[in-house]
Amino acid sequence: MIHKKGQNNLDVKKNNKRLKVFLLFLTLSLLFWLLIKLSKDYISDVEFNLAYTDIPQSKLLQNVPDKKVILTVKTIGFKLLNYGLKPRTLKYSLNEMEHKKKSDLYFSLTKSNINFLQAQLSAETTVLKVKPDTLFFDLGVKKTKKVKVITHLKINFKPGFNLTKQKIIDPSIIVISGPSKAIDTINEVHTEVFEMKDVSDSFNKKIKLINPSKAISLSTEEISIKGKVEKITQGTFILPYRIINLPKKYLISAYPKEVKVVFQVALNDYNKISENSFKIQCDYKHTADNNLDYLIPRIVEKSDILFDVKVIPNKIEYLIKK
Repeated sequence: MIHKKGQNNLDVKKNNKRLKVFLLFLTLSLLFWLLIKLSKDYISDVEFNLAYTDIPQSKLLQNVPDKKVILTVKTIGFKLLNYGLKPRTLKYSLNEMEHKKKSDLYFSLTKSNINFLQAQLSAETTVLKVKPDTLFFDLGVKKTKKVKVITHLKINFKPGFNLTKQKIIDPSIIVISGPSKAIDTINEVHTEVFEMKDVSDSFNKKIKLINPSKAISLSTEEISIKGKVEKITQGTFILPYRIINLPKKYLISAYPKEVKVVFQVALNDYNKISENSFKIQCDYKHTADNNLDYLIPRIVEKSDILFDVKVIPNKIEYLIKK
């Protein structure tokens, strides 16, 4: 029994060895067959990406032209396999464009670029045909324009702190450039949303701009926003107001006779504020022109160091005596 079992193991080993030899020769045969096949010439359609060059300096693309082209090529199998596995980008020259009259539309016959495309491929490759046969381009005149920057800054202050001066945006106006078709529709450029939390110190932040169109370029990609933050306090005054533009033949009786002015100011500047820092008026002409039955108290003069100023009440009752 032991002798028979050993003989069986020996037969299995021999069979495994024969199988490995067979598989080795089969693999080598397939490899040689594949090498022979890939060494032969083939004609096939291959897709390539396009990158446009030689755009006239005074012109800009107003739309996105075709980014791909199909070349019918004759080449060896190795190259054909390589083109299929690794998509390539070919340059396409716009030196020989033709212009359609009374429009911004230009076109290029792709056969005029065959030699230019051919030069970017291997020596074993011949370009036989290009599809599509015509490429179209909407070219506009390059134009520049100044536009306002709109910021989107969200600030959450620590209790007792606030901005004591208006934010400084630098630059607040930028220059955009591009084709007139895109430029004419843009009047402002926005920043990304930028959020600040628990702010208690002055800041100087860089914020990126959002380009509203791929067809245009911006004079800068970001702006800076500066803000002075200080400890703040609230103050109030009870102040009289003046009624202006009242016809001479009229006598007016208004109530209340005084209003409360509530304001915020930097703690360090509090002692600089007095009753003389404010001037309050009610314009009777505004009331009459708008058919109102009340006067509106407005602050027409105040110190520049104040912010968040409110008048209470915001309506004054009155009685006219002619």
